[in-house]
Amino acid sequence: MDRKPGRPRALTVELIAHAALDDGISTFSMPSVARRLGVAHSGLYRYVTDRDDLLIQAIDMAAASAKWPNPDQPWEQVLREIGETVWRLCDAYPGIDRALQLVPRPVPGVSVLMERYVTSLAEQGFMVEDAAVGVEFAITLTLDSSAQMSRLAAMQAAHPGREGIPALKGFDIDEVWVGRGFYARKLDIFLTGLATRRLGHEA
Repeated sequence: MDRKPGRPRALTVELIAHAALDDGISTFSMPSVARRLGVAHSGLYRYVTDRDDLLIQAIDMAAASAKWPNPDQPWEQVLREIGETVWRLCDAYPGIDRALQLVPRPVPGVSVLMERYVTSLAEQGFMVEDAAVGVEFAITLTLDSSAQMSRLAAMQAAHPGREGIPALKGFDIDEVWVGRGFYARKLDIFLTGLATRRLGHEA
């Protein structure tokens, strides 16, 4: 239950970020977070610069709460498990898919994780640039697929039976519209291509 404004409670950046997550990562505002905490709106600015700063803090907190894969596994397993972890975050925090895609600057904790996984792939025979692309793709494919499935769900709700929704050949199958859509297919295609670029496998 939202608290009524009154005597300010003891605040921390962590407490404010947690309130933003509870309020909705894609919809919170500084006033709504202040109301949830029962403090004056102006009091938040002693801890965060603006909404963008709070968004980054909240995403960082969400990412830190996730169980990320061990980077010492085979590269393909690492990338697949990164995708699974991001899917769990999208399920736990609706709207985080778009929030991460639109965040105005890097999220520190996510950057640290990415660097760790890039190092792992580079040590397993990839050029560091290809390793970076691989890690980024595993994350962004999941974020885009999650957002896409939300859009498709809204379209189906507006058009029962998908009547009136044009579908191109190859996209007119149930796989596109249910579960994770083409996510697994896209990931398999990418990983197959990425495998051919390992330094140890070059002709």
